[in-house]
Amino acid sequence: MRTGKSAKDIIYWKIAIFNLYNSFIMKPLKILLIVVSICLVWGSCIHKTEPITGVKIYEYQGDFEALADQWADIGINTAFVSTTLAANDTFREALKKHHIPVFIIFPVFQQPEALKNDSGLFAITDKGTKARHDWVEFVCASRQSYRPDGISIDFIRQFVFWEMVYPDHKPENIDRACFCDSCLALFPRQQGITLPDTCVTTVQKAGWITAHCAVQYDTFRCGLITSLVKDLAETARKLQRGIKINVHAVPWRTDDFGGAGIRVAAQDLKAIAPYADYISPMCYSQMLKRDAGWISSVVADMDKRAPGMILPSIQVYPYYIGDAFSAEDLRECIQEALKPPSRGVVFWSWPLLQLERERIEVVDEEIQDSRSKIEDQKN
Repeated sequence: MRTGKSAKDIIYWKIAIFNLYNSFIMKPLKILLIVVSICLVWGSCIHKTEPITGVKIYEYQGDFEALADQWADIGINTAFVSTTLAANDTFREALKKHHIPVFIIFPVFQQPEALKNDSGLFAITDKGTKARHDWVEFVCASRQSYRPDGISIDFIRQFVFWEMVYPDHKPENIDRACFCDSCLALFPRQQGITLPDTCVTTVQKAGWITAHCAVQYDTFRCGLITSLVKDLAETARKLQRGIKINVHAVPWRTDDFGGAGIRVAAQDLKAIAPYADYISPMCYSQMLKRDAGWISSVVADMDKRAPGMILPSIQVYPYYIGDAFSAEDLRECIQEALKPPSRGVVFWSWPLLQLERERIEVVDEEIQDSRSKIEDQKN
């Protein structure tokens, strides 16, 4: 088993990461985030039969050695981290000592600063408005000049603030994108379609396409997302053979909100699956007003489209809304997330988990219990 990479390899990856980050963050023509998450494994330490028990962390000011020790003690075996933390040698070395692989969460499509400089990059909804909701701001996925040079997949979808879409939400009230000038020019050209001269405004064009070419347009929108996943994955694998690719997914089952996984988010998991190793639905039950059992239902549904690849991410602390979410609620969510055919569980996020010691203890207990059951099955 390799425990790490050479200094030359790490420097090479730093250069690759810097060039990629610089290419679509620092240039005047920038992309935006949906979030793309990729796995840079500094030592491939995940056993194929061992479920992933991961945690997301974006910044940390404490002792990295103590943090890695604590993660190892409670059974965390994978870290999903920001580019800033991934570039920190001390942080990486602390994780490497405990054989904890690193998945880097890279910004790709969400770049508010770029939109401040050029609002023409905004994706446009079917209502003719810019693709903006709270902190979520999306660039159009059809802009070829904004394709990154490689690596990292998380938040790769068409615009939607899914964190505020509750079970009683009417499908027709969820904004759809993109209907910007770029998409409205590219789609008819590719399909050999001519929009009527009476369609002048964005709303009119979007309405005509939805009424007459809905399936074709969904295919077009999904194709933009899938092709970007493909490009990112192929580039990453050219840089590092055997690198693991994890795609974050909106946690919608096939029929949720009138098939919104395709119709709104444009995430065709069956098409994306050949380019990924894991697909990670963000099953944040409390903020979405769902019960724990919903998590395993999402995993089971998505596994039909991407067999053996589903790695649910769950929230560990109340967020966005005031609905109760106790440590025992978290325990139930972990148990549901780990039910077959799940590949494991990722906790969002470490800073939130740290707010209550009781929640860390629940994670520790459930991870150990899960591993004990696996050992019992082996015997």
